[in-house]
Amino acid sequence: MKKIMISFMIGILVTGMTACVDINDEKDVTADFKNSVFVGDSITEGFAVNEILPQEWVIAGAGATAGFTYDDVDALVEKNPDNVFIMLGSDDLLMPVDDPKELFRKDLTKLINKIKGDLPNCKIYIQSITPVTQEAIKQEPRYERIEEYNELLKELSGNLTVNYADIGSLAEKTPGLFAEDGIHFKKEFYQLWLDKLSEML
Repeated sequence: MKKIMISFMIGILVTGMTACVDINDEKDVTADFKNSVFVGDSITEGFAVNEILPQEWVIAGAGATAGFTYDDVDALVEKNPDNVFIMLGSDDLLMPVDDPKELFRKDLTKLINKIKGDLPNCKIYIQSITPVTQEAIKQEPRYERIEEYNELLKELSGNLTVNYADIGSLAEKTPGLFAEDGIHFKKEFYQLWLDKLSEML
């Protein structure tokens, strides 16, 4: 009986230690981004909405485009981050202009050059546009161009000497984490997103 009780207590202790490690691991991943800012549209805004990251670490909102975000550079500069993670394009490709892709190229280039000029010591990461479900494409066929825009992002990251992070492939591997609209994501996706980015720091 004594041996059984000892084994039982050891089991509880090991389980408790494992739980503590898991909690600490999550905290450590978030801590990696302590002096970082996430810039983007409503997809990026999910970091704050889902309370994955503090609101002050996120400059994002529905309908944000590279052109509109340019107006938020002063707010970004005030935070003086070590890292800036940019995910834009989902709304840019829907812009009602003759050549939305070329407008996106120009606006994003202008935005990144502005950040580089105002925050010369900051590391900039361009993140790929996340895919959408087939149902979402049926509702909005222009989303079929997402991969084409991601190729542009890769090109710009090289031309502007900034980092490129492929978040789209992560979304493709976790199709069960799309929200009902097939465009946004469930809370669980954001932790995986941070895990992937932490590997690049």
